[in-house]
Amino acid sequence: MKKIYAVLVLLTLLSVAFSCSVEDDTDPLDVFREIAYNALSSDIKSTVVGDWRDAEVSAWVDGNYLVIFETSDAALGPVKVVVDPERGTWVEILPRP
Repeated sequence: MKKIYAVLVLLTLLSVAFSCSVEDDTDPLDVFREIAYNALSSDIKSTVVGDWRDAEVSAWVDGNYLVIFETSDAALGPVKVVVDPERGTWVEILPRP
């Protein structure tokens, strides 16, 4: 009987040790980047410079986030997409000059 308890204690300790050592390397802002990128047309996506997963994300008004994609079109500048984190959708694509 003592062997069963010892095995159960050992299994419990091992499961706790493994669950504590698992780290999540994902950036929570990646979800907002993906929502914003999917809001773009294919024409705009083709002008995005670099990896869209590296887009800048910052706080915006009303609890929303602003995702900024750098583009190759210097005359128009970057594309800025507003994302609502609660609904998980994009709100608007801000006008470019």
